Amino acid sequence: MSAATLEESAQAGHDTPRRTRPALITWAGYGMVLLVLALFAIGSPHFLQWSNLASVLNQAAVFAVAGIGLAIVIITGGDDVLKGGIDLSLGAVAGLAGTVTAVAVGAGAGVPVAVLGGLVVAVAIGAANGAAVVLGLRPLLATLATMGIATSLELVVSENLKVALEGSLFLWLRQGTVLGLPAAVVLLLLVAAAAWWALGRTAWGVNSYAVGQNATAASVAGLDPARYRFFSYVISSLLGGIAGVLLASRLSAAVPGIGAQILLDIILVAYMSTVFSRRLVVNIPGTVVAAVFVAGLANGLTLLGVASQWIGAAKGVLILLVLAVVVVRGRSAAK
Repeated sequence: MSAATLEESAQAGHDTPRRTRPALITWAGYGMVLLVLALFAIGSPHFLQWSNLASVLNQAAVFAVAGIGLAIVIITGGDDVLKGGIDLSLGAVAGLAGTVTAVAVGAGAGVPVAVLGGLVVAVAIGAANGAAVVLGLRPLLATLATMGIATSLELVVSENLKVALEGSLFLWLRQGTVLGLPAAVVLLLLVAAAAWWALGRTAWGVNSYAVGQNATAASVAGLDPARYRFFSYVISSLLGGIAGVLLASRLSAAVPGIGAQILLDIILVAYMSTVFSRRLVVNIPGTVVAAVFVAGLANGLTLLGVASQWIGAAKGVLILLVLAVVVVRGRSAAK
Protein backbone atom coordinates (compact mmCIF):
# COMPACT_ATOMS: atom_id res chain seq x y z
CA MET A 1 0.00 0.00 0.00
CA SER A 2 1.45 3.37 -1.01
CA ALA A 3 1.09 6.71 0.73
CA ALA A 4 -1.05 7.89 -2.19
CA THR A 5 -3.37 4.90 -1.78
CA LEU A 6 -3.59 5.56 1.95
CA GLU A 7 -4.49 9.17 1.26
CA GLU A 8 -7.20 8.17 -1.23
CA SER A 9 -8.72 5.65 1.15
CA ALA A 10 -8.68 8.12 4.03
CA GLN A 11 -10.41 10.73 1.87
CA ALA A 12 -12.95 8.17 0.74
CA GLY A 13 -13.59 7.20 4.37
CA HIS A 14 -13.99 10.84 5.26
CA ASP A 15 -16.91 11.13 2.85
CA THR A 16 -18.56 7.83 3.84
CA PRO A 17 -21.96 8.30 5.53
CA ARG A 18 -21.97 7.34 9.20
CA ARG A 19 -24.62 5.73 11.34
CA THR A 20 -27.29 7.84 12.96
CA ARG A 21 -26.26 7.72 16.63
CA PRO A 22 -23.15 9.95 16.34
CA ALA A 23 -25.25 12.47 14.41
CA LEU A 24 -27.79 12.51 17.22
CA ILE A 25 -25.00 13.13 19.75
CA THR A 26 -23.77 16.00 17.59
CA TRP A 27 -27.20 17.59 17.40
CA ALA A 28 -27.58 17.08 21.13
CA GLY A 29 -24.26 18.89 21.64
CA TYR A 30 -25.38 21.90 19.62
CA GLY A 31 -28.72 21.83 21.42
CA MET A 32 -26.96 21.85 24.78
CA VAL A 33 -24.90 24.89 23.76
CA LEU A 34 -27.97 26.83 22.59
CA LEU A 35 -29.95 25.86 25.70
CA VAL A 36 -27.23 26.94 28.14
CA LEU A 37 -26.62 30.23 26.33
CA ALA A 38 -30.37 30.88 26.20
CA LEU A 39 -30.65 30.31 29.95
CA PHE A 40 -27.85 32.82 30.54
CA ALA A 41 -29.59 35.34 28.28
CA ILE A 42 -32.79 34.93 30.31
CA GLY A 43 -31.00 34.96 33.66
CA SER A 44 -28.88 38.05 33.02
CA PRO A 45 -29.87 41.08 30.89
CA HIS A 46 -26.19 41.86 30.41
CA PHE A 47 -25.26 38.56 28.76
CA LEU A 48 -26.41 39.50 25.24
CA GLN A 49 -25.00 43.02 25.34
CA TRP A 50 -22.41 43.41 22.60
CA SER A 51 -19.71 44.56 25.00
CA ASN A 52 -20.14 41.35 26.98
CA LEU A 53 -20.34 39.14 23.89
CA ALA A 54 -17.15 40.75 22.57
CA SER A 55 -15.46 39.90 25.86
CA VAL A 56 -16.63 36.29 25.56
CA LEU A 57 -15.32 36.05 21.99
CA ASN A 58 -11.96 37.56 22.95
CA GLN A 59 -11.61 35.02 25.73
CA ALA A 60 -12.71 32.21 23.43
CA ALA A 61 -10.06 33.22 20.88
CA VAL A 62 -7.28 32.40 23.36
CA PHE A 63 -8.73 28.99 24.23
CA ALA A 64 -9.49 28.17 20.60
CA VAL A 65 -6.09 29.05 19.12
CA ALA A 66 -4.30 26.95 21.74
CA GLY A 67 -7.01 24.29 21.50
CA ILE A 68 -6.43 23.98 17.75
CA GLY A 69 -2.78 23.24 18.52
CA LEU A 70 -3.80 20.52 20.96
CA ALA A 71 -6.31 19.16 18.45
CA ILE A 72 -3.53 18.72 15.89
CA VAL A 73 -1.46 16.80 18.44
CA ILE A 74 -4.42 14.55 19.31
CA ILE A 75 -5.26 13.95 15.65
CA THR A 76 -1.67 12.98 14.83
CA GLY A 77 -0.94 11.01 17.99
CA GLY A 78 -4.32 9.38 18.43
CA ASP A 79 -7.04 10.22 20.94
CA ASP A 80 -6.30 7.42 23.40
CA VAL A 81 -6.42 9.26 26.72
CA LEU A 82 -3.26 7.56 28.10
CA LYS A 83 -1.21 6.52 25.08
CA GLY A 84 -2.33 9.01 22.45
CA GLY A 85 -1.29 12.55 21.64
CA ILE A 86 -1.51 15.14 24.42
CA ASP A 87 0.28 18.38 25.21
CA LEU A 88 0.00 19.39 28.85
CA SER A 89 2.62 22.11 28.38
CA LEU A 90 0.38 24.30 26.21
CA GLY A 91 -0.86 26.55 29.00
CA ALA A 92 2.64 27.08 30.37
CA VAL A 93 3.97 27.71 26.85
CA ALA A 94 1.30 30.36 26.33
CA GLY A 95 2.24 32.03 29.60
CA LEU A 96 5.96 31.89 28.79
CA ALA A 97 5.52 33.29 25.28
CA GLY A 98 3.45 36.19 26.57
CA THR A 99 5.98 36.89 29.30
CA VAL A 100 8.98 36.83 26.94
CA THR A 101 7.12 39.18 24.60
CA ALA A 102 6.23 41.62 27.41
CA VAL A 103 9.74 41.60 28.90
CA ALA A 104 11.30 42.15 25.47
CA VAL A 105 9.01 45.10 24.77
CA GLY A 106 9.82 46.55 28.19
CA ALA A 107 13.53 46.17 27.44
CA GLY A 108 13.18 48.32 24.33
CA ALA A 109 12.86 45.68 21.62
CA GLY A 110 10.57 46.45 18.73
CA VAL A 111 7.15 44.83 18.74
CA PRO A 112 7.90 42.45 15.82
CA VAL A 113 11.16 41.33 17.45
CA ALA A 114 9.46 40.85 20.83
CA VAL A 115 6.62 38.79 19.37
CA LEU A 116 9.07 36.74 17.32
CA GLY A 117 11.12 36.11 20.47
CA GLY A 118 8.08 34.82 22.32
CA LEU A 119 7.11 32.53 19.44
CA VAL A 120 10.66 31.19 19.03
CA VAL A 121 10.72 30.20 22.70
CA ALA A 122 7.35 28.49 22.26
CA VAL A 123 8.58 26.57 19.21
CA ALA A 124 11.69 25.48 21.14
CA ILE A 125 9.49 23.94 23.83
CA GLY A 126 7.45 22.26 21.12
CA ALA A 127 10.58 20.82 19.54
CA ALA A 128 11.62 19.43 22.93
CA ASN A 129 8.19 17.84 23.31
CA GLY A 130 8.35 16.34 19.84
CA ALA A 131 11.86 14.99 20.33
CA ALA A 132 10.91 13.39 23.65
CA VAL A 133 7.85 11.70 22.16
CA VAL A 134 9.79 10.49 19.11
CA LEU A 135 12.41 9.00 21.43
CA GLY A 136 9.71 6.91 23.07
CA LEU A 137 8.55 8.90 26.11
CA ARG A 138 4.84 8.87 26.86
CA PRO A 139 3.39 12.20 25.67
CA LEU A 140 1.55 12.59 28.98
CA LEU A 141 4.80 12.45 30.98
CA ALA A 142 7.02 14.26 28.48
CA THR A 143 4.73 17.28 28.22
CA LEU A 144 4.15 17.27 31.97
CA ALA A 145 7.92 17.69 32.39
CA THR A 146 8.17 20.51 29.85
CA MET A 147 5.17 22.15 31.50
CA GLY A 148 7.22 22.39 34.68
CA ILE A 149 10.20 23.75 32.76
CA ALA A 150 8.13 26.38 30.96
CA THR A 151 6.40 27.42 34.19
CA SER A 152 9.75 27.87 35.94
CA LEU A 153 11.20 29.83 33.01
CA GLU A 154 8.16 32.10 33.07
CA LEU A 155 8.81 32.93 36.73
CA VAL A 156 12.52 33.49 36.07
CA VAL A 157 11.96 35.78 33.08
CA SER A 158 9.23 37.82 34.80
CA GLU A 159 10.91 37.69 38.24
CA ASN A 160 7.49 36.53 39.42
CA LEU A 161 6.06 39.98 38.73
CA LYS A 162 3.27 41.19 36.48
CA VAL A 163 4.86 42.70 33.34
CA ALA A 164 2.94 45.44 31.51
CA LEU A 165 2.53 45.03 27.76
CA GLU A 166 2.22 48.15 25.65
CA GLY A 167 2.29 48.77 21.92
CA SER A 168 -0.02 49.53 19.02
CA LEU A 169 -0.27 45.90 17.93
CA PHE A 170 -1.28 44.73 21.39
CA LEU A 171 -3.78 47.57 21.72
CA TRP A 172 -5.28 46.56 18.39
CA LEU A 173 -5.51 42.92 19.46
CA ARG A 174 -7.26 44.06 22.63
CA GLN A 175 -9.61 46.73 21.28
CA GLY A 176 -9.39 46.70 17.48
CA THR A 177 -12.11 45.44 15.14
CA VAL A 178 -12.33 44.22 11.56
CA LEU A 179 -15.75 44.50 9.95
CA GLY A 180 -17.24 44.77 13.43
CA LEU A 181 -15.53 41.66 14.77
CA PRO A 182 -12.88 41.86 17.52
CA ALA A 183 -9.36 41.64 16.10
CA ALA A 184 -8.54 38.57 18.20
CA VAL A 185 -11.57 36.78 16.74
CA VAL A 186 -10.45 37.60 13.20
CA LEU A 187 -7.03 36.15 13.99
CA LEU A 188 -8.73 33.03 15.38
CA LEU A 189 -10.80 32.63 12.22
CA LEU A 190 -7.67 32.86 10.09
CA VAL A 191 -5.87 30.25 12.22
CA ALA A 192 -8.91 27.95 12.24
CA ALA A 193 -9.41 28.25 8.47
CA ALA A 194 -5.74 27.50 7.81
CA ALA A 195 -5.74 24.48 10.15
CA TRP A 196 -9.03 23.15 8.76
CA TRP A 197 -7.75 23.46 5.18
CA ALA A 198 -4.37 21.91 5.98
CA LEU A 199 -5.88 18.94 7.82
CA GLY A 200 -8.70 18.29 5.38
CA ARG A 201 -7.29 19.30 2.00
CA THR A 202 -3.58 18.52 2.01
CA ALA A 203 -1.53 15.32 1.98
CA TRP A 204 0.02 16.38 5.29
CA GLY A 205 -3.38 16.57 6.94
CA VAL A 206 -4.68 13.28 5.53
CA ASN A 207 -1.44 11.53 6.48
CA SER A 208 -1.62 13.02 9.97
CA TYR A 209 -5.06 11.47 10.43
CA ALA A 210 -3.70 8.18 9.09
CA VAL A 211 -0.78 8.22 11.55
CA GLY A 212 -3.10 8.96 14.44
CA GLN A 213 -5.56 6.24 13.52
CA ASN A 214 -3.02 3.48 12.85
CA ALA A 215 0.69 4.27 13.00
CA THR A 216 1.67 0.73 11.99
CA ALA A 217 -0.41 0.83 8.81
CA ALA A 218 0.93 4.29 8.06
CA SER A 219 4.49 2.99 8.35
CA VAL A 220 3.73 0.10 6.01
CA ALA A 221 2.34 2.63 3.54
CA GLY A 222 5.65 4.46 3.54
CA LEU A 223 4.90 7.26 5.99
CA ASP A 224 7.15 8.27 8.88
CA PRO A 225 4.94 8.59 11.99
CA ALA A 226 7.80 10.08 14.02
CA ARG A 227 8.14 13.02 11.64
CA TYR A 228 4.42 13.81 11.69
CA ARG A 229 4.24 13.55 15.47
CA PHE A 230 7.33 15.72 15.95
CA PHE A 231 5.94 18.54 13.85
CA SER A 232 2.51 18.27 15.46
CA TYR A 233 4.10 19.30 18.78
CA VAL A 234 6.03 22.12 17.12
CA ILE A 235 2.83 23.45 15.53
CA SER A 236 0.96 23.02 18.80
CA SER A 237 3.49 25.10 20.73
CA LEU A 238 3.58 27.75 18.00
CA LEU A 239 -0.19 28.15 18.31
CA GLY A 240 0.19 28.11 22.09
CA GLY A 241 2.65 30.99 21.75
CA ILE A 242 0.20 32.95 19.59
CA ALA A 243 -2.50 32.31 22.20
CA GLY A 244 -0.11 33.61 24.86
CA VAL A 245 0.43 36.86 22.98
CA LEU A 246 -3.35 37.21 22.57
CA LEU A 247 -3.87 36.60 26.28
CA ALA A 248 -1.20 39.08 27.36
CA SER A 249 -2.67 41.63 24.94
CA ARG A 250 -6.15 41.14 26.36
CA LEU A 251 -4.89 41.58 29.93
CA SER A 252 -2.47 44.42 28.96
CA ALA A 253 0.21 42.46 30.82
CA ALA A 254 1.90 39.10 31.22
CA VAL A 255 0.66 37.60 34.49
CA PRO A 256 2.80 34.90 36.15
CA GLY A 257 0.99 31.58 36.45
CA ILE A 258 -1.76 32.49 34.00
CA GLY A 259 -0.85 29.52 31.82
CA ALA A 260 -1.77 27.00 34.51
CA GLN A 261 -5.17 28.67 34.85
CA ILE A 262 -6.10 28.21 31.19
CA LEU A 263 -4.78 24.66 30.69
CA LEU A 264 -8.08 23.10 31.78
CA ASP A 265 -9.94 25.24 29.25
CA ILE A 266 -7.54 24.29 26.44
CA ILE A 267 -7.91 20.57 27.14
CA LEU A 268 -11.68 20.91 27.43
CA VAL A 269 -12.21 22.71 24.12
CA ALA A 270 -9.99 20.28 22.17
CA TYR A 271 -11.68 17.12 23.47
CA MET A 272 -15.14 18.67 23.52
CA SER A 273 -14.84 19.17 19.76
CA THR A 274 -15.68 15.45 19.43
CA VAL A 275 -19.25 16.25 20.46
CA PHE A 276 -19.57 18.54 17.42
CA SER A 277 -18.46 15.89 14.93
CA ARG A 278 -20.65 13.26 13.26
CA ARG A 279 -17.73 10.86 13.52
CA LEU A 280 -17.09 11.75 17.18
CA VAL A 281 -13.47 12.71 16.50
CA VAL A 282 -11.39 15.73 17.49
CA ASN A 283 -11.76 18.40 14.81
CA ILE A 284 -11.01 22.07 14.16
CA PRO A 285 -14.52 23.60 13.69
CA GLY A 286 -15.71 21.79 16.81
CA THR A 287 -12.78 23.20 18.78
CA VAL A 288 -13.86 26.74 17.87
CA VAL A 289 -17.48 26.06 18.82
CA ALA A 290 -16.39 24.46 22.10
CA ALA A 291 -14.17 27.45 22.91
CA VAL A 292 -17.07 29.85 22.48
CA PHE A 293 -19.24 27.63 24.65
CA VAL A 294 -16.63 27.31 27.42
CA ALA A 295 -15.96 31.06 27.45
CA GLY A 296 -19.70 31.75 27.44
CA LEU A 297 -20.24 29.22 30.22
CA ALA A 298 -17.70 30.88 32.51
CA ASN A 299 -19.02 34.35 31.66
CA GLY A 300 -22.67 33.41 32.14
CA LEU A 301 -22.11 31.68 35.46
CA THR A 302 -20.12 34.67 36.69
CA LEU A 303 -22.96 37.03 35.72
CA LEU A 304 -25.35 34.80 37.64
CA GLY A 305 -23.17 35.12 40.74
CA VAL A 306 -21.73 31.59 40.77
CA ALA A 307 -18.43 31.37 42.67
CA SER A 308 -15.31 30.74 40.58
CA GLN A 309 -14.55 27.42 42.29
CA TRP A 310 -17.88 26.03 41.11
CA ILE A 311 -17.14 27.19 37.58
CA GLY A 312 -13.92 25.19 37.69
CA ALA A 313 -15.83 22.19 38.98
CA ALA A 314 -18.32 22.49 36.11
CA LYS A 315 -15.46 22.45 33.60
CA GLY A 316 -13.99 19.39 35.29
CA VAL A 317 -17.30 17.56 35.02
CA LEU A 318 -17.50 18.46 31.33
CA ILE A 319 -14.01 17.06 30.73
CA LEU A 320 -14.98 13.78 32.41
CA LEU A 321 -18.12 13.52 30.29
CA VAL A 322 -16.29 14.29 27.06
CA LEU A 323 -13.47 11.84 27.82
CA ALA A 324 -16.10 9.21 28.62
CA VAL A 325 -17.56 9.73 25.14
CA VAL A 326 -14.08 9.34 23.61
CA VAL A 327 -13.40 6.12 25.54
CA VAL A 328 -16.80 4.60 24.69
CA ARG A 329 -16.35 5.49 21.02
CA GLY A 330 -12.89 3.90 21.03
CA ARG A 331 -14.22 0.67 22.54
CA SER A 332 -17.10 0.57 20.07
CA ALA A 333 -14.70 1.03 17.15
CA ALA A 334 -12.46 -1.76 18.44
CA LYS A 335 -15.31 -4.31 18.37
